[in-house]
Amino acid sequence: MAIGKKHEMSSHWKSRTGFLFAAVGGAIGLGNIWRFPFEAGQNGGAAFVIIYVGFVIIIGFPLLAAETMLGRYGRQGAITSFGHIAKIENKSENWKYVGWFIASSSFILCSYYSVIAGTTGAYAFEAMMGSFAGITPDGAVELYASYSSNPFKLTFWHGFFMAVCAYILSSELNEGIEKITSIAMPVFFCLLLALIIMAGVIGDFGAGVKFLFAPDFSKVNISVVVSALGQAFFSIGIALGIMLTFGAYLPKDTSIVKSAFIICIADTCVAVFAGLCIFPIVFGFGMEPNVGSALVFNTMTVTFGQLEYGGILGAGFFILLAIAGFTTLLALMEQMVSYLNKFQNLKRSKAASIVTGAVFTVGMLSVFSTNLLEGVQIVGMNLLDSFDWWINKVGLPLGGLFTAIFVGWVIKKENVILAFGADETNVELLYTAIKFLCPVAIIIVFISQFVS
Repeated sequence: MAIGKKHEMSSHWKSRTGFLFAAVGGAIGLGNIWRFPFEAGQNGGAAFVIIYVGFVIIIGFPLLAAETMLGRYGRQGAITSFGHIAKIENKSENWKYVGWFIASSSFILCSYYSVIAGTTGAYAFEAMMGSFAGITPDGAVELYASYSSNPFKLTFWHGFFMAVCAYILSSELNEGIEKITSIAMPVFFCLLLALIIMAGVIGDFGAGVKFLFAPDFSKVNISVVVSALGQAFFSIGIALGIMLTFGAYLPKDTSIVKSAFIICIADTCVAVFAGLCIFPIVFGFGMEPNVGSALVFNTMTVTFGQLEYGGILGAGFFILLAIAGFTTLLALMEQMVSYLNKFQNLKRSKAASIVTGAVFTVGMLSVFSTNLLEGVQIVGMNLLDSFDWWINKVGLPLGGLFTAIFVGWVIKKENVILAFGADETNVELLYTAIKFLCPVAIIIVFISQFVS
């Protein structure tokens, strides 16, 4: 299983802890705190959560491990690893298009993710200006609507995020992503736990817990199942090239299976914790849990508006939420920057500028989707929501399916086992899940959504 040295990643993680913080930071982001609560709210609460956790176990964990293995096997990042490994395995070069498909999905996601992440920066500023003081649930809805209808504010914060990402991505791995995430993630976890306690004090914690953990399966239909699958992919970062790229920097003595397990556990816990932070407030203040993507912004503004030091706490929360958004954006765009750096021989600073500039430009479609281009609809949704629908319902499932087929049916089994590591436990079981369980589950759910 010799691998050519040309274009291999020259950087490596300084430590396993640094890798885990970066990987968890890439997985934990707005997908957990912005998207998970409103998906759960719109899809039956606890029933959705149970299905989501099931998908994380049977599909998320195996595919996350598989992507990391591919990254370490190929040592070239997300875009070129499929083609490179296919060549090593004497298989069709057409597999290279899977890498480009995954990178394209990642790019589209970045374009609207940055706009949503920018909203967290705007809300941090609003909190510092005292805009949350005494705000009512109706006032919170009006604040969000006012911001969404203002293209100038949306553009400013979208551009701010891209500028900071460009600066961080200009640095090498250890001085950029690894350093930032090693600081941000521990603080993020501490604040999230503190906010759960606060939600229990000022909200209806019992109602929130019941909504998240007392399932009503009568509300489950194929749409709920597909949404849970998409959320599992979106939340963990499967089929977006993150772990393919991070795996390329991974030393051979780091356990892929253990690392993937830790990442999945951390990611799932944050998603559930986000629900425990938000839904007690929703029910405590008489809000509806199914209001959609504005849920996290509406509930948090009301929460901090009731507290004596709500401005400071609100700013801290949304700043850390913004940092979580940054870590995911950095992880998503690293694959593109590293490709231009290694394969097109561009300096990282220039590569970072090109990638973030392109993401900013395409992201303007999402900026205008709630104002100037509000009338432009695709299958009954505005542009941002239609991009999100495509990624959630099509891009991520297909990317995951291609990955499972490639690892389970294209690469020789002995090479897969060797790439995972000779000392790994339960690799045979993991390989079986990747080869059979993951493709079948994805195909059934994917086809069912269109048949229904």
